[in-house]
Amino acid sequence: MRYWCRRMAEVPLATFSQVARLEPLARPFMALYRSFWQLESIPAQTLELCRLRQAVLLGSEPAWRHEEQFIPEEKRAQLAQWSDSPLFSDSEKACLELTEVHPMDARAISDEQADAVKAHFGDVGLVALVQALGVFDAVARVGLIWDLQSLEMS
Repeated sequence: MRYWCRRMAEVPLATFSQVARLEPLARPFMALYRSFWQLESIPAQTLELCRLRQAVLLGSEPAWRHEEQFIPEEKRAQLAQWSDSPLFSDSEKACLELTEVHPMDARAISDEQADAVKAHFGDVGLVALVQALGVFDAVARVGLIWDLQSLEMS
């Protein structure tokens, strides 16, 4: 059988930034991704917890290993049990509860879940979280599709 491109097994593993350079959308996408870590509407560490939880839910080891914001190892280790852990604040738990639903079906986010996030971060924080989760989801899924070994975003 002839392939129009090299067999996937022959394609060397890459980093996300190497793949991102292939498309003209890479620069604005990377700017969007980086902008979430500067938001005033929701803490960067809360977003990092949500990004990490989403990585686990999607089965993305590179996204799990990648670090955008420092999270203490003990807290990282407790992320699977966030709802019962005293290490997580009420605001973090509200965001993580919404994060549990987002990668499977963002339309299934309940009004109660949205209201819980809004109680801590307002409407702007809710919108920021949902937008960030969409971008984090895209990064993790591209990593899975392309079998990336790293999500380094240089």
